[in-house]
Amino acid sequence: MFKPGDKVICINADFSMYPNIFDVFKQLPKLNEIYTVRERQYIQGMGYRILLEEIHNPPVYIDMVKGMVEPAFTANRFALLTDPVDVKHEEEVEEEIFA
Repeated sequence: MFKPGDKVICINADFSMYPNIFDVFKQLPKLNEIYTVRERQYIQGMGYRILLEEIHNPPVYIDMVKGMVEPAFTANRFALLTDPVDVKHEEEVEEEIFA
């Protein structure tokens, strides 16, 4: 599960099933964009959700928590991003080993 500071990539930016999405969210993640996890939340009945450093939405009333909170995104809309520098380094090491 993601933790604050993790780099993630958006793998599902389809919000078409929520016609009133902009009543709650002013900003949404974009497909294939990279984001930094700001906070991880667990809401009973809703599962894990994350807030992103690059996206801030105004608080809304959420009945499940009985209060005003910043709406978060379902964690399964994102995948953990492997550091491209590390991947490049690993590829170079593999080339040296198999050369």
